Amino acid sequence: MSQGKSVLSASLINTAAGSLSLAAGFGSSVIVARLLGVEGAGIVAYALWIMTVATLLSDFGMPQAALRFIAGDVEAGDSRSKLFTALTNRFVVTTGIMAAGILGYALWLYMDNEGGSALVWAATTALFLSYAYSTMATGAAHGLGQFRRAADRTTIGGIVQPIAILAGALLIGPAGAILGHAARHLPQGLALRRYLSKAPLSASHIAPAMKTYARHNWLSSLAYILGSRVELAIIGWSFSIVAVGYYAIGITMVSLVIQLSMFLAASLVPYFGVLHDGNDIESLTVGYQRSLRWLGLALSPICFGGAAIAPVLIPSLFGAQFEPGVDAAEVLLVFSFAVALAAVPERMMLARERSLGVLKLSILWGGVSVALMLAIVPHFAGLGAAWVKGVIAIAALVSLLWYCHRRLAIPCIPMDLVKIVAAGLLAGLAARLCIYWMPGLGGMVLGIAAGAVVYPASVLLFSALSADDKALIGAWASANLPARIRQRLPISDAALQQR
Repeated sequence: MSQGKSVLSASLINTAAGSLSLAAGFGSSVIVARLLGVEGAGIVAYALWIMTVATLLSDFGMPQAALRFIAGDVEAGDSRSKLFTALTNRFVVTTGIMAAGILGYALWLYMDNEGGSALVWAATTALFLSYAYSTMATGAAHGLGQFRRAADRTTIGGIVQPIAILAGALLIGPAGAILGHAARHLPQGLALRRYLSKAPLSASHIAPAMKTYARHNWLSSLAYILGSRVELAIIGWSFSIVAVGYYAIGITMVSLVIQLSMFLAASLVPYFGVLHDGNDIESLTVGYQRSLRWLGLALSPICFGGAAIAPVLIPSLFGAQFEPGVDAAEVLLVFSFAVALAAVPERMMLARERSLGVLKLSILWGGVSVALMLAIVPHFAGLGAAWVKGVIAIAALVSLLWYCHRRLAIPCIPMDLVKIVAAGLLAGLAARLCIYWMPGLGGMVLGIAAGAVVYPASVLLFSALSADDKALIGAWASANLPARIRQRLPISDAALQQR
């Protein structure tokens, strides 16, 4: 199987598991909103933010180092790595210190007769540990090309998540919902032991270049924290936890898009890394441009179409009390396209070991984001935060694409991206016009159907998919789909010959 088809297969495997995970995550958000209300949703959103921040602070870039370097540390047919074991030993210490700090704060609250808050923080500790170890296990699995195994564990977690959140929210409120989120990551986290070597370790097993790579990734994560969800703290400080709850609905919608992009782009670092190690610049360029197109094509209708139906979707699913959060959700969804697409140039830079470049750009845009948030959010709340994030997302994407083009000699495909965005906007426009014509759920259903017709028609009209991409997709379909389905697809003779 060619490398292009291998990446396509890996992306499809991750997309299938990711789709279930996204559905479970979305359903879980609906459960939390319906059972716990705006304030409860805000508490859970804070816990998820703390989970992310605590992981980024304490992982010291070790999951990213495992993703990039584990493949070169195992023998064929084996999954146990001395390098991964050495990284994990350090990971246990750093995350253990962080968990002790969070749990210590929970105990302090309990001793201060704030039992409810203490329970929330204790549950957040469990959520942090579950998520943190899942990132290590995922890094190892993807670094070794075990996408199907990782996808299977994601699927199990996705099945468990809404059930656990429903039970937890009913039994103990927000803390129970947080524990339900922790259950989502357990299947992945518990798989970490599959990659641990039992052989003796040496202090030199982590090479200096690996330490530098991990350190740059960690510092980039710290910079990312500056621009990621800092607005939740500012909104909560300037307004209330209810205002956080309104904004959290938009963040929930965007998180689904970002998660999907992570699933779709999961194979890019090891794939680009192999091509970089072989100095195959031509294949790197083709793979990079193809990844931009495919990720853009997958996300464009979700981002722009989702924003179009948000005025009906959000009140219908989460409850009418969340309607004040619709405007911010629309803005966040539109610009989430840029946030998600940035995964491709960023992974190209990491695969080519330009982690210092990622770090510098992260510091730049993280600092600008914090400054703008502090200036704008206290006056305009969630809507102001959404616009700031949108502007930063566009600027960050442009800077990453520029870096790959000028510093790595890997050009992007601006006209193809413009065509993809135009197709998504037309689909979103069709959906919104249907809602104007028929307000309510009926108009939303009609709008989704209209968008589903307009989007592929626009993609074909604008020729947003290259001939090579069509041939590759056709070759994959001819090799993997049942004959009765394959015969109905427009698969070219050239594609059949690539089987």
